Amino acid sequence: MSFEREKIKENAALLASQGVFIGTSSWKYPGWRDQLYDTARYEWRGKFAKSRFEKNCLAEYAEVFKTVCVDAAYYTFPNVKYLQGLAAQVPADFQFGFKVTDEITLKKYPNLPRFGIGPARRMNIS
Repeated sequence: MSFEREKIKENAALLASQGVFIGTSSWKYPGWRDQLYDTARYEWRGKFAKSRFEKNCLAEYAEVFKTVCVDAAYYTFPNVKYLQGLAAQVPADFQFGFKVTDEITLKKYPNLPRFGIGPARRMNIS
């Protein structure tokens, strides 16, 4: 099945204009080369440059989709410089969703071994 980039771009924009944002859980997926991404944009000296791709592919992703999830926030909340760097690559109508750590989203942190030492245990609260 082929990836119909222009059709998806049009549909995503139409939905976004109605308040429905369609995107993916990440934008740094090299497997989308020659579908969502133009491989030629990321070539350096005749080879695919992974670092160039990871640094610049968000802008190309944002040409099609109007939102994306930032998983990096799960482990360490991003600093201002990182957030400004993301915002600089996308149009003004683009929206980010941030996956944040359980310590922020859970009202009562489970006292289970699989979670390790959570906030309640660190503070000696039961």
